[in-house]
Amino acid sequence: MRTSALLNELNPQQREAVQTVEGPMLLLAGAGTGKTRVITYRVAYLIQSGIAPGNICAVTFTNKASREMRERLARLLTAEAADEVTVGTFHSFCMRLLRRCIRRLGYSPNFVIANDSYQTGLLRTIMSEVGATGEGRDPQQWLAHISRAKCAFIPPEELPDALNVPHVGELAEVYGLYQERMRQMDMVDFDDLLLLVQQLWDEHPNVLADHRDRFRYLLIDEYQDTNAVQFRLMATLAGKTPNICAVGDDDQSIYGWRGADLGNILQFESHFPNAKVIRLEQNYRSTTTILTAANHVIGHNQERHGKKLWSAKGEGAKILAVLAPTDRDEAQFVADILRERYYEWNRSYANFAVLFRSNHQSRMLENALRRAKVPYCLVGGRSFYRRKEILDVISLLDAVHNPLDDQSLLRIINVPPRGVGSKAIVRLREWQRITTLPLQKLLGSREYLAELPSQTATGVANLNATIVRFRQAFAERGQLATKIRQLLDATGYIEGLGRMYKPRADALARLDNVHEFLDEVGEFEKRRGPNQSLGDFLEEFALMDANDQEEEDAKSKDGSVTLMTIHAAKGLEFPVVLITGMERGLFPHERSLKENTGEEERRLFYVALTRAQDEVVLTYADRRQIHGSRKRRLPSPFLDELPQDLVSYSSPDQALKPASKEVATTYLADLRAQFAVD
Repeated sequence: MRTSALLNELNPQQREAVQTVEGPMLLLAGAGTGKTRVITYRVAYLIQSGIAPGNICAVTFTNKASREMRERLARLLTAEAADEVTVGTFHSFCMRLLRRCIRRLGYSPNFVIANDSYQTGLLRTIMSEVGATGEGRDPQQWLAHISRAKCAFIPPEELPDALNVPHVGELAEVYGLYQERMRQMDMVDFDDLLLLVQQLWDEHPNVLADHRDRFRYLLIDEYQDTNAVQFRLMATLAGKTPNICAVGDDDQSIYGWRGADLGNILQFESHFPNAKVIRLEQNYRSTTTILTAANHVIGHNQERHGKKLWSAKGEGAKILAVLAPTDRDEAQFVADILRERYYEWNRSYANFAVLFRSNHQSRMLENALRRAKVPYCLVGGRSFYRRKEILDVISLLDAVHNPLDDQSLLRIINVPPRGVGSKAIVRLREWQRITTLPLQKLLGSREYLAELPSQTATGVANLNATIVRFRQAFAERGQLATKIRQLLDATGYIEGLGRMYKPRADALARLDNVHEFLDEVGEFEKRRGPNQSLGDFLEEFALMDANDQEEEDAKSKDGSVTLMTIHAAKGLEFPVVLITGMERGLFPHERSLKENTGEEERRLFYVALTRAQDEVVLTYADRRQIHGSRKRRLPSPFLDELPQDLVSYSSPDQALKPASKEVATTYLADLRAQFAVD
């Protein structure tokens, strides 16, 4: 597409953002204002203006966003030009740099990236070894503390002074041992990918100079979600004469609990003097009523760049706010109004999203939808890639790929059962402490095997031989799906599923999941080409972060209502959005009232409102079941912040219309069909 054609499709503010080429620029892109188009068109405009594609680096927050940008660029330009642009997440960008340069830091270029399941398992092992067990010592919570510390450049020895949490001394010890073990196994986690690149640039100015010379034009998406490490990385790479374009919306900054620093976007002009600030305020998604309400609510925040969304879409329906007697009645009303809209308006259930502040709220809603026979898809449920059988297969592949990976080996050493009990594993650990050898070396040790019962020794020796044999097989690239299937057969995993899981239906369901995983490997080979290595596949798997999984989950099944947290809904849109649990202590969350994070909660409500295209329904309960007893509730203060002339307050009975004869007939016919009644 020619430059003139690109620009003709944009509004004046979008056009200005695309045509601003030199210097620092902050693009404040409100919800639904066409941000993705502007970002993509800007990259295309740079290239058509004579800038080499290889000099452009675009950083996103999810792999899905990266793929979408690359696909759009290929349509606007050519596939070849799109491939030359560096497009990826912070983690994939840093991973590629480290593969080429990490030897300078003493690592192997074949380092392995640990996924979150692996990290949790390793941390649990370390905590057990040092006696850090008992109340207030949750491995996942401690892993989150360690991640936050890394993202704030806090090393283990400084943690006790920087973090006010229970057992912080033990946490600091575990943090230090965690880093040591990861280094010994030539492994890094997501946070290390970023920190090691910063270390590389700090210690090797010549490498930084090379990267600055290559990446002359930087574009960072979702800038409001960047943490301290991500900000420093981009500021370092940009240098003193930055051509940096930061795109984001401070009003949608909802990840402070994950380390995001709102100050990065609020202080952009002080970080990058003489920066141009452009606001995208024309919304192409929502009605005027929804946007007026959202603007009014977010206007109560003090820490923000001023902006006011507007739409040419029309006024639209008022916001409906419904007070139910109890949380059970609230859930029943949600089911009833969904069913009413489905039959009365002839709308697919896929047009509806039911949002909630916290995961625990979904149970009551799910029960009501099931009773009402309303099909739904719960986003953020148990991910396919977090199922036990899939993690077992990944651990086996990790053990084959990395002979230093003790944690993966321990996970699968008795999967399927081969007689390796806790005593054998304790003895294996003792041998390791004495010999300082990796566990895989010890599995081939005659001295260690001699201490085991003969049947166990045979099983362990066979496992070790299989791992060694397939490590050689995987040394040759290609045919990954075939080799993995052969590996699972050779270890007895496929046959062992029937012994590990009862009843038989459970075993068959898990077998189906393994086959689906093998299909995914085949799709990977089709997508990336046939000459892929095991390391290539494991790397892509590790780089699949939680955001990507939520976005995959959010592809609502045909004809199903989407149930999800508001955090998971960010970036999505639906014709009708129901926001449940609008009560003080629930939304805003009780924790925010104690920790003075009310502005982030208000931003979360703003995000929820701006997911809707046509209609918003707010629900809340007078009494709610909390910790086993039913308690009176107060309405959310956010309800008072809405323009009251745009809200219609109602009870469940008043909000629902009496069904017409035609609608009732259709509904009864559907019920008969569901239950096969003539």
